[in-house]
Amino acid sequence: MALPPDDGSPEPRPDVEEHAVLAASRVPAFLVEAAPGGGRIVFANPAFLALIGHGAESVLGRSPALALGCAEDRIARALLDTALADAPPEGSELLVRTRSGAAFWAQILVAPLDAVASPGTPRCIVQVVDVSRRRDAESALDLSRQREALGLLTNSVAHEFNNFLQILIGYIDGLKRRLGDRDEPFIQRAILRSTDAAERATILTRQLLAFSRRIAPDVRPVDLNALITAFGARAKTTLPARITLDVRTTPGLACGLSNPRQVELALTLILANACEAMPGEGRITIATFAVPPGDRGLQRPADGAVGITVTDTGHGMSPEMAARALAPFVTSREAGRGTGLAIVHGLVKRQNGTVVLDSKSGEGTVVRLVFPAVV
Repeated sequence: MALPPDDGSPEPRPDVEEHAVLAASRVPAFLVEAAPGGGRIVFANPAFLALIGHGAESVLGRSPALALGCAEDRIARALLDTALADAPPEGSELLVRTRSGAAFWAQILVAPLDAVASPGTPRCIVQVVDVSRRRDAESALDLSRQREALGLLTNSVAHEFNNFLQILIGYIDGLKRRLGDRDEPFIQRAILRSTDAAERATILTRQLLAFSRRIAPDVRPVDLNALITAFGARAKTTLPARITLDVRTTPGLACGLSNPRQVELALTLILANACEAMPGEGRITIATFAVPPGDRGLQRPADGAVGITVTDTGHGMSPEMAARALAPFVTSREAGRGTGLAIVHGLVKRQNGTVVLDSKSGEGTVVRLVFPAVV
């Protein structure tokens, strides 16, 4: 079969065709060419540039790690290098940062170009797919399962504890009947404190059972200034001597729509967590605050909000730990711990409130409990 006559027009260059195909694609992608010390980007399509917020002049000739904002992340850099070298069919997922500093999870899919169709330096096409929504959905599902497991565990422990508590209450009542008329100060003090401890343990058990059954608590207008003042007076007698507790109120604070018993339980768990974060001397500050009406960060911005902050001078948490601190069974200490802040989150959420945690390594932790204000 005879070949068609040569019309003299030049054959299309492979790289021009590749660039045209990538430019027309709506999937963010770029072309990487092997180079000493790693690959370099020789072309990036408009979808990729729009995704990361960079211009073409800022990307071309640079390494993929710099363009993706993961050059300083050793784990992400290793994943990217592995993907470029081995091109796994399922791709690799890593945290990518845009020009503005925002981060999102991306799946990196690498397709080496055929050396026959594209002779010369080895090249590959890299596609960047934003999978943040899927990752967030998976994390939310996992967190929901953890909290369900925590609820079942809490229910079981609370029931067993309640059985032991009934026995203890029975013996305390017996001691009151037999020794209640004695004038010895020690006996009277022991009976009084044992009765008070049993009553508080009973309230705690009921609160834990309410938490495990996912029952919405009765909420009502509560004076948070009075609540933290009374709570602080009781807590000072139970804290270690090395811990100093300060209570600061806000004059003229509106009432918060909450359940006082469950707020006190949340504060108890937060204080316990703060004490463990301060192995030496430390200070805990409990204070109230007000969020003025009109704050768009609130569910009901017209009403405003009130809240309680608990600040400690402990060792703080890393950004990774702070982001996961409210999840069940997450702890920086020994295994089996890490349910306190998860219970706090559940208690406050059922009162239509929110929990905000701010912590930095070496700078302590601030926990904010925010409740709707009563207008």
